[in-house]
Amino acid sequence: MSRSAFAVLTAPGRGGIAVIRCVGPAIDAALQGTFRPAARGPVLPALGALAYGHILDADGSVLDEVIVYHASDPPLTVYEVNCHGGPAAVAAVCGALAARGLEQVEPDTLLAIEGAGATERIARRLLRRATTPLAARILLDQLGGALAAAVAHAADALAAGRAAEAANTVDGLLERWHHCGRFLAAPPRVVIAGRPNAGKSTLLNRLVGADRVLTAAAPGTTRDYVEADAALDGLPVVLVDTAGLGDARDPVEQLGVERAHEQTAGAAIVVYLLDAATGATADDEAALERLGNRAIAVWNKADVAPGPLGVPGVLAVSALTGDGIENLGGVVLARLGYRATEPGDAVPLTAEQAECLGCAQQLMASGKPAEALAALAPLAQDSRR
Repeated sequence: MSRSAFAVLTAPGRGGIAVIRCVGPAIDAALQGTFRPAARGPVLPALGALAYGHILDADGSVLDEVIVYHASDPPLTVYEVNCHGGPAAVAAVCGALAARGLEQVEPDTLLAIEGAGATERIARRLLRRATTPLAARILLDQLGGALAAAVAHAADALAAGRAAEAANTVDGLLERWHHCGRFLAAPPRVVIAGRPNAGKSTLLNRLVGADRVLTAAAPGTTRDYVEADAALDGLPVVLVDTAGLGDARDPVEQLGVERAHEQTAGAAIVVYLLDAATGATADDEAALERLGNRAIAVWNKADVAPGPLGVPGVLAVSALTGDGIENLGGVVLARLGYRATEPGDAVPLTAEQAECLGCAQQLMASGKPAEALAALAPLAQDSRR
């Protein structure tokens, strides 16, 4: 490998620390030219060791204080530079490395330079965006080889004539894709809708665990949709608070209502709030009928009126006090079809992986093991790179 490059592994934006991974035969020389350790001795740390010091520019001026970690020696030389996470500090360190002849690339490109297979690149990409410990655990399982091992097992079983064993393995992988993996690849959008002043913003704040959206007693406070990342039983979701559905009083409010309809049309699940203070209305019933199976009817402000007053199939909660919120999360997950996996389970991470598995499943069901093995080949080859 002759290419020497680096990539910023941490997400863009402000943060405490940024991690810059450097790979290639020219890394030693580049770091020796720009890194100055605080302690006397060798410029760069030994394999597996850390060194504290500073990154300097061409004139010897300090750009940032850093910790350099020596991750790997030839044939794959790897160092990680941990600098301050502010955009200016990251840009300065990257500029110093580029001035020493290193190529700045995207993290996925750097993984390809390192020889990482597609499954590893996908897992690492999703891991950088993981927002919950559960998502990180599942992704780390795949990074540790769980998916690769399962695909290899299915391929070996097919090659050895054990088609039933291979089919069981593939069936399990596809089930875990449907009930878990697809939600990690694209966190579902859960839209909170209802009439003005039904408590939508209060519910979003409750589910997020912070005052993400301004709330007020007056109806119409929310005039546009607001998104927020949240977790339901560890599953990452995108919550969307919307303007109240109903008659708009001005053009801006009308635009908010239109955007609310757009958001509900594209939602995986719509949590539709019925206001206990006023009771269910004909408009509520029409909205629930229009939304169909994607809607979960929720009787909010149960602290004001404790029951859904004859409206069937309605979950009672209080976004203000938190009563019933845990039950609501469970209902949303059940409606999504989500089921948590066990530690170490193999989980497909992309629609393309699921498509390969689905094709193999159909070919095995049709009695075509050789063709099924060929369908698994892209995943099997990646697992054995």
